[in-house]
This record gives sequence, C-alpha cells and structure tokens, in this order.
Amino acid sequence: MPGPMMQLQLTSADKWTMVWLAANFYIHFGWEMSLLKCFDYLKTGKPNPYNPFVQAFYSFGNYDRRYRREPADENGSNVDKVVLAVEVPAGIVDGALCCFWLSGILNNAWYKLPVQLTVSSLHAFGTIVYWADELVPGWMSWCRGKGWKWTNTDGPGNIHWWWAFIGTNAVWVVVPLLYCRSALTQMRPALEALTEVKMLKP
Repeated sequence: MPGPMMQLQLTSADKWTMVWLAANFYIHFGWEMSLLKCFDYLKTGKPNPYNPFVQAFYSFGNYDRRYRREPADENGSNVDKVVLAVEVPAGIVDGALCCFWLSGILNNAWYKLPVQLTVSSLHAFGTIVYWADELVPGWMSWCRGKGWKWTNTDGPGNIHWWWAFIGTNAVWVVVPLLYCRSALTQMRPALEALTEVKMLKP
C-alpha cells in the first residue's frame, strides 16, 4: 500500500513555495550561518577567493558598508554587530522553521500553515529591523536639525541604493507578507468555526 508521501499531489502553489524555500535554505544555511565563522573575513587583509559567501560579503560591502568594516571593530569583526545580531539568529531559527514548513508541505501536516505564518512574519520583521538600523540614525539626526545622514549606505541619490538596500531586501518583506495573507486566509474558516463552537458552549 503506497505511503502518504507517494499519494501526495503537490499543487502549483506548493511547487512555487518549494522554490521559495530553496532560496531560503541558501540564505539561512549559507549566507547567514556562514557569518558565525566568517565575521572576521578580512583578518588577512583580503577576502578568501575560494569562499563564495565571503566574496559576496565583500562585494555587497560596496553598497552597504555594514558588510565590510575596515578597520575591524574591537572584536575583530568586519561585519557590523547589528547585521550579525539579526542574521545569525535568523539563520538558526528561520532556517529550522523553513525545514518544518517543507515537512508540512510534503506530509500535508496540520502545522504547515502555522509555521508558514510564523516564519514569514519573522522574515518581514527581520528585514524591517535591518532597514531601521540605517534609517533611524538618519531620522534622529534630522530631528536634531543636523539634516538626514546616511551612515552605512550612500542614500537614494545613488542608484545602487535602490537595488542593494531596498530592492533585494524588499523581496523579504513582500513575498513573506503574501504568505502571511495566504496562511491566514486558509486558516480563517477553521478558526472562525472554533470561535463559534466556544461561543455556543454554556
């Protein structure tokens, strides 16, 4: 008798979600988790030419200087501590949740939608924190009459700001919010039915 995995029929939406999860696995288990080891990637003066993640950090540092601190900070890190504080936990927590999400899809499990909602919310929140770290100092400077100052990027006057700081990160807000809406829409009938049952109880 065929098992549940053999009987599973993936929808078009499920297949696209698996493409999205593949991108998540690269970001969480590759880019973000590599920061645990490679935070001091310029300790020899230049990035390791055989490490693609280090090369990516170094190149991206042209547009967001939080990824290329020269000189290194007091801990020897060439990556800003806020970036490390946001991305390393995201690699661990969001990466694990994405595994559960994939398992939920493949097994048609009850936890698929709750995990989808949770990890997608965390994706959007983490990106907003990442943006805020650059925007809030500018706002505080402007409020004190010193004008808006960009500390780690060159601001909207530079075309690279739009794709590097806004564009590549906006994906991690827009797509997750669509998944949040999808999860809530699918869970709504069951949640409303549960609410009605509780209201009918004496």
